[in-house]
Amino acid sequence: MVTTLLILGPFVFVWAVAALFYALGRRRARQARLSEVTFARSLRRRLAPSVFSRPRTWLVVRSRNSEDVARSMRLDGLHPSAFAEVMDDPDTERLFVSPPVNGYVVVMGGALPDPSEDIDTCYRFLADMSDRLGHIQFFHGNPALGHHAWVKLIERKVIRAYAWTGETVWNQGDLTRAEQKTGMCCFDFLEDHDEGSYQRWETVGANVDRLPMLASIWSVDPVVFEDAAIRLKPGWSGRLPVRRSEFN
Repeated sequence: MVTTLLILGPFVFVWAVAALFYALGRRRARQARLSEVTFARSLRRRLAPSVFSRPRTWLVVRSRNSEDVARSMRLDGLHPSAFAEVMDDPDTERLFVSPPVNGYVVVMGGALPDPSEDIDTCYRFLADMSDRLGHIQFFHGNPALGHHAWVKLIERKVIRAYAWTGETVWNQGDLTRAEQKTGMCCFDFLEDHDEGSYQRWETVGANVDRLPMLASIWSVDPVVFEDAAIRLKPGWSGRLPVRRSEFN
């Protein structure tokens, strides 16, 4: 018996050491994979805001049904799609109708009107959408030019509207509490300001920067789509049936 133990002892010892090193190696490998996964997730979270940036122009509709909104807008080529899919779509005229967020649906895309192109066309478009959809809000902010606008209509009635595109082109309704709270500053029509006034550019720049805050108080800020859980929910996309200039 003793002889057997003396013979087998070294082999058992070597086997035990090998098993120990094998177990430690597997543990280290699992930890390395876990670290890689954790780093990748952290990297995606840090990069997400830069990839899915806030749009320059967006429309908000008070609704809990994005399909109803898309069909009421009479979009052509309507089909379900996620926000991530639309971001990769080269068709700039396609609109994305988001899934509902806190009782609101957000519409984004290049087919939305630009107040600096034609404010009358912008008004007709919004009035037509409000006639179809009821409560709508419109936001536009161009950091490079300082152009900005915010509008709220209910059943085609303008509750509040302000647009500045180098000069005030739309100022209707009383200043809302949300505008006061966010520190928005509105110029009157034909208000005399020096073209190169530093103070004026400080004001319009601040309005553009504060626009998302105003949107979050009135309804919802599109920055919510930085959340992957919301970004992957299905919405709808399609094209307006006519060009913006054809609205009357």
